[in-house]
Amino acid sequence: MQRWNTTDRPTSEQYAYWREVVCEAFTPLRPTARGSLDSWRDSGLDGWVDSHAFGSVNGAEIATCAQTMRHDDEEVSRVSDEVVFVNLMLSGRCMVSQGSQHAWSGPGTFSLVDAARPFRLDYVDDWRTISFRVPSSQIPEGIGAGLTAQPFSAGRGIGAVLADTMRAAWASAAQLTDSQASATGAAIASLVSALAQGGPRDGAEDEPARDDALRRSIEHFVARHLQYGDTSPGAIAQHFAISVRKLHQLYESAPLTFGQTVMRLRVEKCADDMVSAAGRVTLTYLAAKWGFSDLSHLNRAFRQHLGDSARGYAASHA
Repeated sequence: MQRWNTTDRPTSEQYAYWREVVCEAFTPLRPTARGSLDSWRDSGLDGWVDSHAFGSVNGAEIATCAQTMRHDDEEVSRVSDEVVFVNLMLSGRCMVSQGSQHAWSGPGTFSLVDAARPFRLDYVDDWRTISFRVPSSQIPEGIGAGLTAQPFSAGRGIGAVLADTMRAAWASAAQLTDSQASATGAAIASLVSALAQGGPRDGAEDEPARDDALRRSIEHFVARHLQYGDTSPGAIAQHFAISVRKLHQLYESAPLTFGQTVMRLRVEKCADDMVSAAGRVTLTYLAAKWGFSDLSHLNRAFRQHLGDSARGYAASHA
C-alpha cells in the first residue's frame, strides 16, 4: 500500500504537491479550485490517496476537497498507457464529462472515463471515492463513447456486482498475496468488460437510480444551506446545473414535492434545536432561525410533518 497525504507538506506546498505528485501518479490531471486558487495557497489543500496494485490493475481510495480535475488534450498527450478509470463515489457529488456526455455521479453510483480522450471531473463537494485503473487492453470490446460519463447504479445488476467486488477488493487489499491480488484485478477487468458488452442501454436503465442519487445530493446540500443560503428552486437548479423543470420532475415520483421537502428539512432542523436547547430558547427565536414567518407558520409545518404543534412536540421531548 502506498500513501500520499498533502498534510505531510507545509501549507504553502500542498497544492503543488497534489497537482505535480499525487495527480500525476495515476494519469495526467490538472486540478483547479472551484473558487479562488488563493484559498488553497493560503490555507492549504487537504487530501490523501492510498494506492494498491492488483496485478496490472491499480486501485486507489481518494479523499479531498471540492475541485475540478481536467484531463485535456495536453494531458492526453502525456498518457503512456491507455487505461479506463472506474470511479465509485463514496461521498460527495461529481459532474462527469467526456465528449458530449455529461452526468452527475454521487453515492451509490459509479462512472467510467477513458484516459485516451479528454475528460473532466467537477467535484462540487468534499469527496471520497474508490477508483480502479484498468488497462484498455483488458477490455476486448473497448469502452464505447456512450458508456463514459454515465452514472451506473452500484445497487443492482452487473453494476452491483462490479461495485461490490471493488469494495471487497479494496477492503481486503492488505491481506491478499500477489497472485490473489492479480486474480482480483483480472476479475474487476472482466466485470468492466461485461459491463461494456451491455452497451449504453445499461446506463439508460439506471435513470431511476440516477434520479435517486441526485435527489439525495440536493437534499444534503439544502440541509447544509437552510439557515443562510438560498434554497429557492432557481438557486438549487442553478447549483446542480439542471433546469427548474427538471428539479421539480425529480420529485414527481417522491413522497414529497421539492417545496415540501425543503419545509420538512426546516422542521427537522428546528425540532433538533428544540430537543438540544431543552427550553433555553423561545419558539419565536427558533422560528426565525429556521425560516418560518411566524409561530402560526411554524405550528402548521410541525403538524403537517410531525403530527403535533411545535409547543406540543417540545413538551413531549422535554
